[in-house]
Amino acid sequence: MNIIHIDNAGIRNDASMESIQLKQEILATKEATFSAHTKPELFVLLHNAIEKGVTPVLFDPKIETIAQRVTELGIGSFDKASNKAVLPASAYALFFTSGTTGIPTGAIKNRENIEGELAALQAIFEPEEFERVIVTVPFIHIYGFLSGLMLPRRLGCEVLLKEEYYPQELIMLHEHKKSLVVTSPVYIKALLRLKREHDLSNVVFLSSTGLLLEEEVERFEKQYNTRIIQLFGSTETGGIAIKRGVNAYWEPLKDVLITKTHDSRMVVDSPYLSSHLFEEKITLMRRPYTTTDIIEIDGKVFKLLGRANEIIKISGKRVSIVELENLIENNFSINDALISIVNDSAKLKDESLAIKIAGRKMPTEEEVKKLFKEHYAQINFDFTLENVKSIDKNNMGKKIRR
Repeated sequence: MNIIHIDNAGIRNDASMESIQLKQEILATKEATFSAHTKPELFVLLHNAIEKGVTPVLFDPKIETIAQRVTELGIGSFDKASNKAVLPASAYALFFTSGTTGIPTGAIKNRENIEGELAALQAIFEPEEFERVIVTVPFIHIYGFLSGLMLPRRLGCEVLLKEEYYPQELIMLHEHKKSLVVTSPVYIKALLRLKREHDLSNVVFLSSTGLLLEEEVERFEKQYNTRIIQLFGSTETGGIAIKRGVNAYWEPLKDVLITKTHDSRMVVDSPYLSSHLFEEKITLMRRPYTTTDIIEIDGKVFKLLGRANEIIKISGKRVSIVELENLIENNFSINDALISIVNDSAKLKDESLAIKIAGRKMPTEEEVKKLFKEHYAQINFDFTLENVKSIDKNNMGKKIRR
């Protein structure tokens, strides 16, 4: 398998996976944390660990709460000799949630979880006959691990890794090869802002970790003559469903069963659900699993309305605050907007919104009211506007909601 690596100086190196020399040997025999100086080294290191039966424990070391919990469990680095087992014997990999909405949760995956979801992804993408996979997301999250680390080898593709990506580079890195770009909404939205037209008919973009508006997908596919497939899921559940282009409906992955509760929350029964969760302690994950996502089911497919804590009900209508954020960002050409729902029991009216807008470009209250009215004619929104320097995000580019 060929790995193309472009370092921060722009120097390119093509090497087979087998020829990449690792600076440190894997000495742990049970579970271990992993780090490397370059992405190709980490790519090879993780594949080697899996082949040796060592369970990777993957997280962002900058998140101190996770690092401390892993240390307290007694899990050390891969290059330290250890045969101590603290995770269940079936553990294949341990990932952590991003912590954007609370304390990070550890999700333990067994072999069946990983192999099953990989097979489902392979069935979707193998008919495309890709030659190259370009990976912009980190391997430490479940999406990057499955789609960026494991899937290229399953598809028999070469992989292109760059230490730091600039969105505009994704237009050229395919080098006229049939390519799959494993990325996130951050890069899709950045490419939309370039306002250039390119023919990327040989490229398919796989996006996850956040949702794109149908209007954004439509503009992107037209602007670049390409296709977008969105993958929906979570660290705990694994992959749940895909959405192709501007289709309004999500198609569950193979063997995933979707139902809903009386209040329309999604219930997932799937072979990709984590075997165990690590919160205060390690416990079996409840099956089926109820998420905070609000859905409408139509036969075998479903519409995703938003998360329970990201939906505001005004005049009897449900509105997604994420959709409102996207409207503000796209219409006023600003980088980030963050909306919080404000509940005040003393006020005899619907919930209100606290809108934070990052950067120098600040719309007026009247401009925002007009925008909302154009899209939601029957709803009168009550909101406040605040200009802030920046919006906090995690390393996948997701906004952190307090």
